[in-house]
Amino acid sequence: MSLVDLANTKVRVLGWSAIMGVAPMIASAIANPAVTAALGVMANPVVGGISILATIAGGIAGNIAANDLGNLMAEKLAKNPNILDNHDLIKAAGEAIGYILKDVGKSDELIAIALSKNSSARDLDRLAEKTPEYWLSINTEAADLSRGLNISEEQLTLIFSADAAEFDRVTGLTPEDWAKFIEEFARSEGKTFDAEIVEFVAQRLYATFPQAYREVLKQDAATGGQKFAAMLLNLHQVALAQLKDLGLQNGEILDKLEAVATQQQICQVMAKLGAIEIEIRDDLAQIRALLQRYIDPAAPGLPISLNSETIIQDRIKDFTGRKFVFEAINEFLRTKPKGYFVLQAEPGVGKSAILAACVVMLKRRCVTHFNSQPDGIINAETFLENACIQLIEGFNLKDKYPVMPENAFKNNNFLGRLLGEVSAESSSGKKVIFVVDALDEVDLQSQSKGSNVLYLPNDLPENVYFIVSKRPAFLPMPPKRTVFDLMQYGAESLEDVKAYLAKRTEKSELIQHWINAQGLQREQFVTAVAQKSEKKFIYLRHVLDEIESGTYNDVNLNDLPAGLEEYYQKHWLQMIGSEDDLLELKVKIIYVLSKAHEAVSRGWIAKSVQETDFEVQQVLKKWDSFLRQEQVKGEVRYNIYHNTFREFLEKNETVKSAGVNVEELIREGINNRLGGAPI
Repeated sequence: MSLVDLANTKVRVLGWSAIMGVAPMIASAIANPAVTAALGVMANPVVGGISILATIAGGIAGNIAANDLGNLMAEKLAKNPNILDNHDLIKAAGEAIGYILKDVGKSDELIAIALSKNSSARDLDRLAEKTPEYWLSINTEAADLSRGLNISEEQLTLIFSADAAEFDRVTGLTPEDWAKFIEEFARSEGKTFDAEIVEFVAQRLYATFPQAYREVLKQDAATGGQKFAAMLLNLHQVALAQLKDLGLQNGEILDKLEAVATQQQICQVMAKLGAIEIEIRDDLAQIRALLQRYIDPAAPGLPISLNSETIIQDRIKDFTGRKFVFEAINEFLRTKPKGYFVLQAEPGVGKSAILAACVVMLKRRCVTHFNSQPDGIINAETFLENACIQLIEGFNLKDKYPVMPENAFKNNNFLGRLLGEVSAESSSGKKVIFVVDALDEVDLQSQSKGSNVLYLPNDLPENVYFIVSKRPAFLPMPPKRTVFDLMQYGAESLEDVKAYLAKRTEKSELIQHWINAQGLQREQFVTAVAQKSEKKFIYLRHVLDEIESGTYNDVNLNDLPAGLEEYYQKHWLQMIGSEDDLLELKVKIIYVLSKAHEAVSRGWIAKSVQETDFEVQQVLKKWDSFLRQEQVKGEVRYNIYHNTFREFLEKNETVKSAGVNVEELIREGINNRLGGAPI
């Protein structure tokens, strides 16, 4: 392989890396609901790659096709000297390549091929260690910059998609490009590989480089963007300058693209860059394969709403076990021609995490809706809109339904019509699957009296299935349903709790340090905390997070909270503290937060409790670790992180003992909304 070819390969990799780095910022900005609404784009972030590029292209003076715009941006980024000389970009790409080579070197497939060729897989592992050094040494001055990246329309759609799961299907350079790179790399180290080994490694690089590159950026974002955030910000600014040069005139787009201007914002986007997949253990890998028989894995993922995607990514962290639940779901899908599978359990035991894992296992090829009281997703209209949009987008019905019928979301008539159409068109053996979480958080008062929760149809067409979750309390539901009571599986749940604890402690040096400081063995810690948790995963997550943060540095194992209720009681006492002069204000603030059905601003809170913005800020600053915060339109908004904590606060006697007039607070909240309190 000539040095020119090697330089060309590096330039092409850097070009791909640049466009894959800048695309998430652009996609995140355009998929912002406020932008989509202003531009007349469907409010759900269903805008796929070409739709995002088409939206930008529509705001450019003169005519330009979306695909041409994407390739023009890619070409300019690939040839920009500031990009080619960007040390951090080169380093990030090199780390991704090294990561893949290490992973491939340990794979059973590569080891088997190497043995059949009387070769050693360790040679590839040694090569992986040299990757960063070798990659940096390749001189790009000899590269032929007349060669374009020629990214296909399909790949551009995936790269610029607002749906994070689509990024998993991005490929990149051809296997032939990667094969030449591997051969030259090996030669430079005095090694040669059999053609079958080279082909296998090249195929892995082709299929997984974008994912590995994404992982490098995500890991950096998790540490505050210390290594690559500045590089990504530079990429974004270069791309924005190019769009301005092309004549991008739409002020709404420009404002949102320019808003991505800080390292923190870059990290927020990168943290959501890829679908967080479950670290599938061997026993779950088989279940995943069984579930995927019912969908078309090659089809595009359905356009999941941003709120649902955020919940999925949060709940799927460190997901462990639950094999027996997925086996029951698989059996239901295998044996029933249609119907409802109801996962029923008490709060905090992981219903949302199970359904989030189900969505991921189905590769997001299911209609997905996560109700959430803290996020204000609590009514049937929102569900019907999300479901209908996903069915129309996912089953190619946009030509038939360019706009939604009038009153489409007032009842289930339109949903029923769509279900009939997609059921009739579903391919042999494939099923139309809905995953709907937290039915108990739905506001039934907003529905017609006597209707099913979310207007779920009593009768479903063939091959249509709903997998839903709820608490044990009564809800109006379709009469024919399969109920899976998770509370009847205590032994299995306890084993999963212990597996989760073992997994978290193994991954965290801080937790291990706390265990060692207590003079404990890890098995003792796992057994004791599993007992205290009462098999509630939300307890485990909170307590382990606080051990890592140092909250329990002066607390021994016996004094850790026993159960979720005791945890919340200690949590609440920490929030209230000993400042008597602020007690009433704290209670008022936490009360209005517990009643708010979405994230609210500091200004809204101040007006609701009739205090100054400064006074409210003093309290909220002390509660950073207790409240969930999110950026909306450039301001911080606050809400309660889980509905179980909200319910604990609503019944807490301190509210009454502090002399707060609850009824008056409710009236004030209503009057403030009517008076335009800033939400």
